[in-house]
Amino acid sequence: MKLKIEALNASHQRKPFDCGEASLNSYLQQYARQNVKHRINKVFVATDADCPQTILGYYTLSAGSICVDDLPPAHKLRLPKYPVPVALLGTLAIDKRHQGQRLGTILLADAIQRVEQASEVMAVYAVVVDALNSSAAEFYRQFGFIAFPGQPLKLFLPLGN
Repeated sequence: MKLKIEALNASHQRKPFDCGEASLNSYLQQYARQNVKHRINKVFVATDADCPQTILGYYTLSAGSICVDDLPPAHKLRLPKYPVPVALLGTLAIDKRHQGQRLGTILLADAIQRVEQASEVMAVYAVVVDALNSSAAEFYRQFGFIAFPGQPLKLFLPLGN
């Protein structure tokens, strides 16, 4: 399989996607295109180059900010006392038929790479994610994401690490 990751467009078939989590399926099927149209976020999909309409997985990126006081003490050093800019990885989901094939890792790496590219033209301190559950949080922690104090499902990855 030759993987292709690109921005969601009208040719992608959203209805057949099923990651096993109703809220993530519903988002892709009902809201993703509208959010992109209204510049709420960007949606990137993974497809097989031989079947480019079928979505194997997807993630969303948007801009945000975090209050420095919410960070762990070691990460507050040398930061201003006002909110700092971040990229929000809003969702990351893999179709059930393709789970366990490291596609989540590939999509996460792609998201981080896109954020790093964006940080060349605008300030981005970190990537932030609100994990759906503890197993999702563990997935992010294995890639260096750090939980916010008292919020085990909200994690961040400072750029440049």
